[in-house]
Order: sequence, then structure tokens, then C-alpha cells
Amino acid sequence: MPNPTLEESIGIILNRAALNPTFHVISPVSWAQNAFAEYFDKAHMTNSSHRTANFRTVEAEYIGDTEYGGTGSSAWNLACDYGFQPEQNIADEDAVWIAPDLLIALNAWRRRHNMPSLLFEAPTADWLSSLPVELTGRKAVTTTVSDIQNWTAFPKRFGERPWSQLGNGRVPEFRAARRTLPVLQHDLQNAPDDSSISINTHIPSITEEWCIIIHNGIAVASSGYCIHTSDAPESHDILTVFDGAQFHEEYRALAESQATAAAQISQLNNASIIVGFRDLDVMPTDKAWANQNKSEVNTSLPDTHLTTLHHSSIRSLASETDAVPDTSLPSTSAQSPAAFVIEADPIWCTTPYPFHTAEETHAFLQAIADSRIQHQPAGTSQTQSRHSQTVQAENVYSPDPWMVRHNAHRYDAY
Repeated sequence: MPNPTLEESIGIILNRAALNPTFHVISPVSWAQNAFAEYFDKAHMTNSSHRTANFRTVEAEYIGDTEYGGTGSSAWNLACDYGFQPEQNIADEDAVWIAPDLLIALNAWRRRHNMPSLLFEAPTADWLSSLPVELTGRKAVTTTVSDIQNWTAFPKRFGERPWSQLGNGRVPEFRAARRTLPVLQHDLQNAPDDSSISINTHIPSITEEWCIIIHNGIAVASSGYCIHTSDAPESHDILTVFDGAQFHEEYRALAESQATAAAQISQLNNASIIVGFRDLDVMPTDKAWANQNKSEVNTSLPDTHLTTLHHSSIRSLASETDAVPDTSLPSTSAQSPAAFVIEADPIWCTTPYPFHTAEETHAFLQAIADSRIQHQPAGTSQTQSRHSQTVQAENVYSPDPWMVRHNAHRYDAY
């Protein structure tokens, strides 16, 4: 049989690509689009070990036929869009990475045109405060703006200036910061009464942070995020992985195990979790921190059985034992780092990090794809993900009213 011509080969590839779902990247940030394009460029090896074509269409959209090797692997066509107008071509089987403000705008537009909202899994607004202090290393509470406006003091042992931020999203006029109660109440005076605010005590002397990718409840990929370059208590000086920061490789397994424990305790299927480190040999002399966390912070690391990742016993741990993982260990040595869960974010808007292996990159993409869930029937407390994972109703992304106010009308002209 003669070899196909170039035109025939292109036709075969295009027909094959048309059968694959699309992986949408919707963001006005060009570097994010470029990062995903690089993922797909590097992964253009099929199961038959030959490179397929990469096509770039007009309107700055990247389209490629990408198939990762291995049983159960996925293939997507990559399409990048800046979000200047509503994306109208999202099929039920497509994966979507999208900035939260654009998702709010897009869903508002879809509802106006009698289309169902796009639904995704996400950590709840009170996710951090729901975790045991052994994992977070600090006290945390989530409450509403209306409650805070009636406070005369912070809850006991939160200190004079705890951290505060929007519990489920970001708005430009209310960044994460340490605030006194009068300042906090002032900064919230124009916020919706039912917006959720997360408040947590300060952990001084964090040296570096890692981002852990959670898929099906366990860590499947990880990358250093940033190192803190100043010991000053109020410093926000950091150097990120994109700036060439170097990380302690020995922290990787500890960060992954801490994140896995947090995900399984909270029944979080797909998300990214930031884990911070501080060395025990430089434990703070900060008396305020010591007093407000006294007898509550166990700096031990999670059980070592959680550090072996991609293992079937971990994947089925909760179902087999009907109990959350044991996160206690005997005291660690003075040379061991203390790892604390800092926050969790939706996987479908998590920064595309420079993961070390193709397997990690594929796991990240698959977690994004699996975080999209089917339409939730009215009156039910559970829904199903694209791959039949059970997702509790509270884990369906619901944007904060403050973010809705900012973004719901972006596409009104369309």
C-alpha cells in the first residue's frame, strides 16, 4: 500500500482531531496560554511513538492532536482564547481551564441565553477552617461580612492582626492581608453582607511554598511555587519558580503527603493545594504566634504511608477504612521541616507549573478535565463528575457574591 501524500496525511490528522474533545484555555494572560501550548507541544507523542502535527489556527488559537501513552490516556485538541467575548463552542465532553472572573461572566451569559451553567468542582469557602490545626498549623475561621461588622474583637487567640481574605475568590479592593479589626471592618464596608471571609492566624518565617496537584483525592504532581527571600515579619518578598527559584527537593514528598492528607480528610477530589515550610531549627521567637497556637499546633508530619504516591492502597484508603487518614507521627528531629497547608484552589484555574515529567503534566491536565461535573439536578445533594466521581453539592463551585458583582455583566453586549 503506497504511503499517503502530505495532503492525505493532513486530512487524516484533522479528521482524527475532530473526534477528540477540546481542551479550552480561556484567559487574557498570554503566558498561561503559552504554558499549555508548551505542554501540548512536548506531549505530541502518540501510543505508536510518532510525532503528530501541531496546527495553529487563526485568531491566536492553538489546536493540536495530543495523546498521552498508557492505558486510559486522554486525547484533546488545545484551543486558547483570550476571553474578550463569550466562548460559545464548549461541548459537554470538553475540558476547560478558565480564570474565575471569566467563568462568572460566561455562566451569566449562558443563563441569559437559556444555556446551563458550566459546573466545576472546587474547595468550599470554609475549606481551610474545616481542617484540623495539625494540618494547617494555625487557627482559622470563615464567616460572613455581616457577622464581622458586628464583632467587637477577633475570636480568642487570633491575635491583633490575623490574615483575612475573601473565602472563595479574589476582588481587587480586598487583597489577602493582615488587618486589625477596625481596618478589616472598614475594608468590608462596601462588600455584600453574605460574602464569606476567611480569617487565620499568622505563621511567621515561612521559607518556601509548594503547589501540589490533587487528582482523585491524592497527590499526582508537584512543583515548588516560591521561596521567601526576606526574614522580615511583614515582608512579601518572594522569588517564584518562574523566576528561577531553587527548592529543597527533599520537601517534595512531605508536601505531597500533607496535601493528600488534607484532600482525603475533606473529601476533595480535584484541586491544587499550597503547602508552606518552615525549618524547625529556626522556630520563631514570636511570642504572639506561640501563645495563640499553644497546645494546638502539632508540627509532626503526616503518616509515612501517605508519602508513597500513585499507590492503589492510598487511592482506596478512605473507602476501605471508612475513616480519615491518620496524620500523626512521633516527634520529628530538630532538623526536619514543618509543613503546613496554606490554601486550596480550584484545579481548573491553577497556574500551569513546569512539572518534571510528562506523567505529572498529564495528571494535571486530567485533573482539570475531571473537575468539570455534570449538571446537578434540582433538589439533590450530590452530582457526578465527568468520570462518575461523586461530588458533594457543597463542592460545586459557587462564586462569592462580591466576585459576581464585579464580573456578571462583562458579556452583557453579547
